[in-house]
This record gives sequence, C-alpha cells and structure tokens, in this order.
Amino acid sequence: MRESVSISVASGQTHNAALALPTNGTAPFPGVVVIHDIYGFSADLKRHCQRFADAGYVAIAPDLYRGRSPACVVKTLRSMTTGKGFAYEAIEATRQALAARDDVDAKRIAVAGFCMGGGFALLAAADQSYAVAAPFYGAVPYKASRLQNLCPTIAQYGKMDTVFLPHAKRLARHLDELGVEHEVLIYENVGHSFMNRHEFGLAALGRHTPIRAFYDPDTEAKAWSKLLDFFARHTRDTLTP
Repeated sequence: MRESVSISVASGQTHNAALALPTNGTAPFPGVVVIHDIYGFSADLKRHCQRFADAGYVAIAPDLYRGRSPACVVKTLRSMTTGKGFAYEAIEATRQALAARDDVDAKRIAVAGFCMGGGFALLAAADQSYAVAAPFYGAVPYKASRLQNLCPTIAQYGKMDTVFLPHAKRLARHLDELGVEHEVLIYENVGHSFMNRHEFGLAALGRHTPIRAFYDPDTEAKAWSKLLDFFARHTRDTLTP
C-alpha cells in the first residue's frame, strides 16, 4: 500500500514524501529511508519504495527538492558536499518520522539512496542513527574520518561508470581502514543508474556520458537480491524476497 505524506523539518518547512507499507507480516516492521537521485521525486523512486514494502519494510522517500527547480537541485547538491543543510534536515526528519510510527521498530531503520541520494545515504548513516545502509553509485568523501561511525554498509557500483568507479574503490579502502562491516560490489557491463528505470529523454542521454548511465534489469535483480540479503542480517532474521 502506498500513499503520500508530509515531513516537517525543524525550520518549519514541509517536504512531500512517498510512504509504502507492507501488506504482509506483523508489526513492528523494519523501516527504510529511501533517497532519490538527481532526477528527484520520480515514479522510479516510488517504485523502489513499493519494492521495499513488498519485502517487509515501512519505506518513506522524501522529496528533497520540494519541487524541481534548477536552483533547488544546485542547493541540494551543495548540501551534500558540505555535509549539512536543509537536505540533511529533511533526511533526519524522515528517519524520525519512521522511528515514531507504532508499526516500525526504531532500532531497525535502514537508509538507501541512488546516485546523489547514495552520497546522502552514506553520510547520513555515519551518525550512528541507522542499522544498515545501501548507497548505490554514490559519492564518497576523500577522508575516511567522515565515515568514522558508519553502520554496516552495502554499496553497489557499475564498472563502466568511470566517474564513480574510483569512489567505489575509495569506499572499500575507507571501510577496511575503519573496520566497518561492508560489501562494495562492482558489476561488469553496466555504468551508473543501473537500478533506475527512468523513461524520459534527459535520462536517456546519460548512456553517452562518462558515467554511462542506463537501466539494466538483470543487474538490478542481482543488486536487489544482494541488498535484501545484507539488510536481512541487520534488520531481522528472515525477509520476504
């Protein structure tokens, strides 16, 4: 079951969000904050929320842009690079909204994100608020110290993505150094956005850029299975596929 909700942040602003609820199983459920890519609050984002719900999670995805103006995109990207600002406030408010629900176990909340959202997920999870994290092809800070308190993490990238492939390798080094439980997986024959089924013209151009962005259903299926297995170890004993 999926519905629209509003998330209020400390500044008094509200962000629209997609909420997806499990239809099977018994509460309290694990929860997951799902963070969108640069294309924003898309049908693809809501599709992923529903997939999490079908797997037994209460999933909420906030609209970080509060609309889709170019100025908001720039402001959001700046927030990611600085590690503070309104986008992080919205993500934290979303986590708190999940934790406050009667049908969610506040100790079993995960975070997942795609592209820009992968970078946000990684840094948001470094404050000990999450049980597990899943950044997809996200940016990785140069300094391992920024990830000092990171929870167990599964990160997945495409080998053809020449821009973010170095980030994958850097993340593996950081997490080895920090002793964080992790899996950093790199898939052959795909690039960026292999999990994201965008069906508009601008997204199609990504195939011809250095990130080689295109949706690949076979790799998506493998990556989703890996995510569910990793999440299961940190949120509950069994998980519906």
